[in-house]
Amino acid sequence: MAERLKYPYEIKQVTEEEDKLAKKYYKGYIRPFIRVGPHGYFWMAGFGDHAEDIYNLEVRPDDIWVVAFSRSGTTWLQELVWLIANNLDYDGASSTSLSARYSFIEFPTQAPEIRKEKPPSGQKHHSATVNDFRNLHTLPSPRFIKTHLPLSLLPPKLLDTAKVFYVARDPRDVAVSFHYMHQLFRYFDEGVEFTEFWELFKKDLLIHMPIFPHIEEAWAKRDHRNMMFLFYEEMQKNILSVIDKVSEFLNKEYSTEQKEKLAKHLSFENMKKSSQFNFGKTADKESEIKFLRKGKSGNWINYFNTEELRKEANDYIEKHIKNSDLRFPEIN
Repeated sequence: MAERLKYPYEIKQVTEEEDKLAKKYYKGYIRPFIRVGPHGYFWMAGFGDHAEDIYNLEVRPDDIWVVAFSRSGTTWLQELVWLIANNLDYDGASSTSLSARYSFIEFPTQAPEIRKEKPPSGQKHHSATVNDFRNLHTLPSPRFIKTHLPLSLLPPKLLDTAKVFYVARDPRDVAVSFHYMHQLFRYFDEGVEFTEFWELFKKDLLIHMPIFPHIEEAWAKRDHRNMMFLFYEEMQKNILSVIDKVSEFLNKEYSTEQKEKLAKHLSFENMKKSSQFNFGKTADKESEIKFLRKGKSGNWINYFNTEELRKEANDYIEKHIKNSDLRFPEIN
């Protein structure tokens, strides 16, 4: 058995002022929120309890990991990768939920400390995950693993051992989708306005934040033989090209007809019809509190709906990428 590694990063409580502000919105948390590592990733205290356990997870050579900041196209990429890796087993995909096919390893660490009702869904037994870091070691290979943790907080031998997919998305679109996710899963009350959420986003007072170091950690490893770095916008613009890249990365070959069928299966409208992903306020067509909302890039401009907010959003991006070669693809 491999020697257990000591956790290399500082875990400290946020300031009293930050904790008070976060608890104004995040419901059901008693202990102070924390920041982890040199980038100060913001998490619930529960993550601190198990950060070392996750860091020491055994990685197998036939594991497939999907890593992303939340609301960046994780679900879309998970479905694509699983089907390509499993010889286009549509029956298996439809009969087994994505939350059972992938282990969302850190999910239990996000739980509120005051128990609350589960979010409403279109399914009686909807759950974010069936397996997590606690029983990952018991699962048969090949394992499919999902996480919103940045690479630095994952097992250090991950990239040298297993295949890793990372998907990134324009942070302005992420901010909008993240806002509605917080309401969907009842982290926040439905009455919280987007402008309030944006203030927390800028202050890195939301789970998984800050977003730019999260993306840049993976961007720096994009040329590693076991890393496939993708953009959400790239998937939206030319999903067939992405299917080709993923197939090659996983040493799979499919005919043009098979790839076109997969592209159709992965269309936003088709996935939105699936009971696996169709939950939230589905009866209210106007509501955006749904798991799959619009699936569009550049739609952020409709939520940053004043000149001042749009300038602020653009300045936010420019400030964080000016010293990097990271650029997000534009979609007309």
